[in-house]
Amino acid sequence: MNALLRLEDCLILLKLCLPPEGINVANGLPYTAHTSICYFRSVYIAIQETVKTVGSLRFCGSESVETSKKRDKVMDEKIYVAVAGRDLESKSSLVWAIQNSGGREFCIVYIHQPIQKLRLYRKEKERAHKSLDKYLNICRQMQVSAEKLFIEMDSVEEGILHLISNQGVKKLVMGAAADKHYSMRMKDLQSKKAIYIHREAPSTCHIWFTCKGYLICSREGRKRDDLYLECASSNSSSQSEITKGTESVPSSSMVKDDDQIAIKRAKQSENVYISELKRRKETEKALRQTKEELEKMIRKLQYKYSLSMEALRRLRQEQEELKIELREVSKLKSNRKNHGPPQYFICPITQDVMEDPHVAADGFTYEGEAISNWFVRGHETSPMTNKRLTHTSLVPNLALRSAIQEWLIKEAQLSPMTNIL
Repeated sequence: MNALLRLEDCLILLKLCLPPEGINVANGLPYTAHTSICYFRSVYIAIQETVKTVGSLRFCGSESVETSKKRDKVMDEKIYVAVAGRDLESKSSLVWAIQNSGGREFCIVYIHQPIQKLRLYRKEKERAHKSLDKYLNICRQMQVSAEKLFIEMDSVEEGILHLISNQGVKKLVMGAAADKHYSMRMKDLQSKKAIYIHREAPSTCHIWFTCKGYLICSREGRKRDDLYLECASSNSSSQSEITKGTESVPSSSMVKDDDQIAIKRAKQSENVYISELKRRKETEKALRQTKEELEKMIRKLQYKYSLSMEALRRLRQEQEELKIELREVSKLKSNRKNHGPPQYFICPITQDVMEDPHVAADGFTYEGEAISNWFVRGHETSPMTNKRLTHTSLVPNLALRSAIQEWLIKEAQLSPMTNIL
């Protein structure tokens, strides 16, 4: 700032350097010394303001630059928002995350609990995807980039923990309780799912718990290196307390050994967790394959069932057509047989056309007088089947009698014509 000339010195130099008033040599336009001085004064003020800004940035030092870089880095991290089937509650959590987290990229997560019934499962899945599309539209309206993630798990809590472990989630926003439970005095988590996630989630994940668009509480996330150092320091402090009665000052080699043991234990627990996670993935993969095979078998059975039903329908149709053809053939045969009575007009005992047909217990029709004489002679069996009859009662076959009478009338009418021929 001291190196810059004062405004008065610059104006004096400008007056000395300016040509006399008149025509500008460069562009031929008229000018005066007063207008040039005014222009120089405005330029000088702008330069002075720029120098002040640069100086303030210089005095802020490297710490402000580093903090801005860290802030940009934090804002660039993807923020995961866990949503549920209730649209209004999930919308309030999403809007709070967009307005207060300062993130630029969001991932909307929906944990779907599958239903065993296939029709209900498809409807629930379609409904979940429609809700996710609604949340994506909200993100577009608020001018932030977002993507959706659909996960199927039997438990919502296990699904969120699975997501944090697999995706390496650093920031998560989820509900602390249902909106109907919100009050101004609410400070603790009321949802069992939120309590479980707060207790069991990896400490590297920063979690915000919201309700009805308000922040209820949050859990700070820590880096993995900090966890190792904390574990090592806690182990070393416990070891120092144990040996405090015997030794006044612990040696540096013992502290290093304790740190290495603590780090080794932490790595072993991490390896166990990774192996367990791998085994769980393999189990889920096997279950998914079994489910796909079952669905294929169901589709095949449904296809075969439809084919069998179609074949049965065709067989019934053919059966009806055959019945019609048989009726027509029987009519043709009856038309061809003009001579002689039908066989069912003849009594099985007398072998003559019946005048008074009766039905016996065996279901056959006989001449009433002939079957009565059969019983009078002491027979208790059927003349047709030779099996013992349950009773000897007779029932008149009126329909057959009327048919025989009609046939006799027709025969009587046709007999004169045949005699003439």
